[in-house]
Amino acid sequence: MLALPLFVPLVIFLTSVNQSAQIQYEARNFARQIARVYVTSPSQEMTGARINSVIEAFSNTSFKLNKIDLPPKIEVNCSMNPCLTPNGKVEIKVSLSSQATGKSAVATAIQTVDAWRNS
Repeated sequence: MLALPLFVPLVIFLTSVNQSAQIQYEARNFARQIARVYVTSPSQEMTGARINSVIEAFSNTSFKLNKIDLPPKIEVNCSMNPCLTPNGKVEIKVSLSSQATGKSAVATAIQTVDAWRNS
């Protein structure tokens, strides 16, 4: 009986840690998928539509489940111009936040454009 009040703060702490870990996991996964979609795009003009498809897929599944605010913030940085130049690096930085839990996360993913690509 005496130990029961000690478990309440422990449960609150573990729930908070779980929420922080979950939003960080989602940010890393989302950044990686956006980067993959970007570098495998057939042309620069199609990157926007492909990124929107990934956002929609994540929005309908994991973002809704984890109460992540929409739209997510996405930054694209390229090492070469045009962005889809063979052997160029594409860096994607995403920021996710949740008003419901008060947690936020930032993740970065870097992908290399295929060396044999016809840009």
